[in-house]
Amino acid sequence: MHTKKTRDWILLADRAHAKIYTRHYVNGAMQQYIALEHPAARKFQHDQGSDKPGRGHQSSSGAKHSYEDHADFPEQESQAFLQGIADEINEAAAQDEMDRLILVALPKTMAVIKNALSPQAQKKLGGEYAKNLIHLSESDFQEQLADYESLK
Repeated sequence: MHTKKTRDWILLADRAHAKIYTRHYVNGAMQQYIALEHPAARKFQHDQGSDKPGRGHQSSSGAKHSYEDHADFPEQESQAFLQGIADEINEAAAQDEMDRLILVALPKTMAVIKNALSPQAQKKLGGEYAKNLIHLSESDFQEQLADYESLK
C-alpha cells in the first residue's frame, strides 16, 4: 500500500561500492538507479605500485625516518570514489530530481559523503541508517529499510 507520494533516493555505500535506488512512495517499490564499484579503493598500497617509503637515518643521532610521507592509497581512492557519489547526488539535487535522500552506510563512509554534499543536497537529507547493507539482496535490504522507517 502506497501512502505518501515522494521522490526518494536511497544510497547504500561502503568504501568501494555504491547503489542508488529510487522510489516514488514511502515504503513503495524501489528501482535501482545506479550501481558503482571502485575496486582500487580496496587494494593495498603495494598493489598500487608502491610500498612504504624507504628509511634513512641521521648520522648524528642514528634516528630513523621516512624519506617521504606515507600515503594511504586505498583511503585516497575511497575518498575520490565517495566524492564522485556525492557529486552525483549534488547534481540530482540541483536538477530537482529528488525530494528526499536516505543514506545507508557506516558512520565514517556516511561522514565523507555528507561532508561532500552541497547545501541544496543536505536540505534533502531525510534519513540516515548507520549500517553497511550494500551486500544484501534487494528484497532483504527493502525489509531492513522498512523496519528502520517504521521506528521513526
